Formats: sequence, structure tokens, C-alpha cells
Amino acid sequence: MKDNSSSNTKLILLHPYILKQGSSNRLWLLAFVSLFTLIFLLTLIYTRESFTSSSTPSATTITTTIAAASASRGSNNVPLPKHVMTTLLHYAANANTTEKMSYADLKPIADALRKCPSPCNFLIFGLTHETLLWRALNNHGRTAFVDENRYYAAYMEEQHPEIEAYDVHYTTKLKEMGELIATVREQAQNECRPVQNLLFSDCMLAINDLPNQFYDVDWDVILVDGPRGHWPTAPGRMSAIFTAGVLARSKKGGGSSKTHVFVHDYNLDPQRVCSDEFLCRENLVEENGMLGHFVLERMDENSSQFCRRKSPSKSGGSAS
Repeated sequence: MKDNSSSNTKLILLHPYILKQGSSNRLWLLAFVSLFTLIFLLTLIYTRESFTSSSTPSATTITTTIAAASASRGSNNVPLPKHVMTTLLHYAANANTTEKMSYADLKPIADALRKCPSPCNFLIFGLTHETLLWRALNNHGRTAFVDENRYYAAYMEEQHPEIEAYDVHYTTKLKEMGELIATVREQAQNECRPVQNLLFSDCMLAINDLPNQFYDVDWDVILVDGPRGHWPTAPGRMSAIFTAGVLARSKKGGGSSKTHVFVHDYNLDPQRVCSDEFLCRENLVEENGMLGHFVLERMDENSSQFCRRKSPSKSGGSAS
């Protein structure tokens, strides 16, 4: 009986020890699992941050990438492929309308745009059938239009947001062409100088009511195909041709010193007379009857003569 009690007593003494040993093992297991979990979470967070920082570029990286992309686009500002330009010219010249240029008129202008250093600044007097064509051919440059019809200019900009158009109010009359040319000759050393900022000019033939920044642009190619109308009270193209001549001679530099000036309807007396007066025969490089092509050089700001040689054309008389 005593032995049995002793055995039972020993069993009772060992039982709490066994329980205590089991609790200790579980605590160690729990601590190990907690530590493993903590290490796993820290590793996961670190890996995620590393992945995010490597996949999301910094502001500096973004700026550098954009700059590189812009530089790449700038270096790729090549003109439209020749076959694309030929196709556009073909369809423009063969459109079902009488108000269009012939292929022979379109081709020299397209060639000048193709050879123009990029980005090319192209100015057109007149919104015509070829408006969208000119914008497309000067794909990487700036193309601006000046028209006498403010409503049509606004309509074109609304229908074609890529078009930059300005309206201008012409105060001249075609029947006064002779008098206006004579006035320019008299004021060639003052208000009607061949080199000046037209924004501040009081010359009767100067177009000076366009936005200020317009006069800061060095125009590389200029086309005079407006305003419309060849009757005596129509505004005529005297102001457009005079303004084109002054803009070409007043280039500030930094780019090409030459400007290609095209005059459409060159076969008509008003256009030919004004071109001879303000663009000069000595600068005429090509004509096909309907189109006159002049190449003007930048001139000294103290110049007071448009032409080095006297024009053979008559300057007087009203136009029919």
C-alpha cells in the first residue's frame, strides 16, 4: 500500500512537470512562427518597395525620357515622302471644282516646302480649296492663314482645329493701286520701309492688325492667294504682296536668310505690277503664267529700296 502511494505520489509530482514542459514547447513554437511571419512580412514589404521603385521612374527619369523622345521626334522631322506629296497634289489638282490650282501651280510650292528646313514657317494669304493641302504638306512646321472673311476663318478653325487662321480688314481698293504704289515710293525711307516691324507701321499698304506674336515669326515660305476679287472696288492683293515683301526682308536671323514668296494669279496685271514693285524682278526665279516664284534675301535694317534695279513694269493705272 505504501509502495502504491509512493508510486501515485511520484505520478502526481511528474504530471505538472509534463504540463509545464508542453506549454514551454508551444510558446517556443509560437515565438518561432511569429518571428518567421515577421521576417516574411518584412521581406515582402521590402521586395514590393524595390519592385515599385524600379518599375516607377523618378521625376528626373521621366523628364529625361520625355526630352530624349522630343529630341528624337525633332531629328525625325523629315518631310512627307515624295510619293505621298505627289498623291496629295494629284487629288487636289483634279478636284471637282473650278476654284483650284493646277498641278503646275501646286508643284513649285510643294517643292519649296519639301526643301524648307524643319520646322518650316509657312504663311498663306487666302483660305482656299488648297487650305488643308498646305497644312498637310507642312506637316512638321507652322502653317498660318490670313483671310479677309472673319466668319469663314472662324468656320475653318471650328471645322478643322489644326488650322491656324486670322482675319484681317483690308482698307485698300484695287482702283487705287497706282496711287498706293506712288505713296509707298514716297515713304520708302519712313513708314513704308522695306525692313521694319509692321506692327508699328502706318504705311497704307502694311497689314498691322494681326496678333503681336505673328510679326516675330521668321516666315520661310509665303503664298499670296488672296484676298479674293478683281473688280475695281475689291481690296486687291497690294497689301498682301507688300506685307510679304517686308516680312521676307525683315527676318531676324537664326535660320535661313531666304524666303520663298509665291504669287498666284501672277498673270493678272495687279499681281504682276505689285510683285515687280515690292518683290522685284531680280528675285523672280520661276513663273509659269499663273504663278510667280520669288526668292528674297534678308536685308539691312537701314535699307530704303525694295529693288536694286528699277522695275520695267508700269505702276500706274487702275485695274480692270
